[in-house]
Amino acid sequence: MEIIGIWDVVSSPDFDDDYLRMEVSPYVTLRRVGERIEGEYHIGLQSGDIDGRLEADGRVLFSFEGMDEMDEVSGAGAITPAGDRLIFTLMYHDGDDFACECEWRR
Repeated sequence: MEIIGIWDVVSSPDFDDDYLRMEVSPYVTLRRVGERIEGEYHIGLQSGDIDGRLEADGRVLFSFEGMDEMDEVSGAGAITPAGDRLIFTLMYHDGDDFACECEWRR
């Protein structure tokens, strides 16, 4: 499965639809830069940059830095293929974990 591109966030067990779409239509953008996977995300009031690597099993493990309601945040995360979708997970440093299901933008 190719993960490079723009992915629309379509649902989350952690956020309702109103929060997900509070500022923009939520998305995760991924691109390959050499051996790395880089990108951006914007989900509700959270946005930031990711920097990771593609694992042999197709997952991407990454670190992120960004903003959540005007507070600086950072942590680790994972992007896991799930059929024709992705599960995008943010694990805040000393904080909560959040997951979102994403569909490739056509």
